[in-house]
Amino acid sequence: MIPELPNTLFSNGRSVLSKFGYVHFEDGQGRDDWAEMWEHLRGDFPLPLDAVPSFNDLEATVQEAARQYMKVRLLADHYLDDCERLHVRIFNGSIETDLVEDYAVARDRYEHSVEEFGETREAVQKLLSKRAA
Repeated sequence: MIPELPNTLFSNGRSVLSKFGYVHFEDGQGRDDWAEMWEHLRGDFPLPLDAVPSFNDLEATVQEAARQYMKVRLLADHYLDDCERLHVRIFNGSIETDLVEDYAVARDRYEHSVEEFGETREAVQKLLSKRAA
């Protein structure tokens, strides 16, 4: 069976990511509504929800850190989309070494972006914790 877009491997992964605000967008759709995206991510911090203000109520330094956190998440979304496209290409044709290598590189970029997402979340959490103290 030849996978099609979207395929179940990535659809299942996306369902997990959706709790962090992931939404699958088609090419050309915008993803930069910071206040709306922040609402999905506010619950990601192990703090009382009232200690995590809405995006527009964050202090400037916290807002910039939150924006960076969301930019990393968007980049991870983009890399996941790249992985899926390459994965489908591998199974739609013959398995070519170059294509498999391209997939491995894309997968590494995605994994690194997920790690960076966690690091930027911790940075935002520190700023929020200082604010709550």
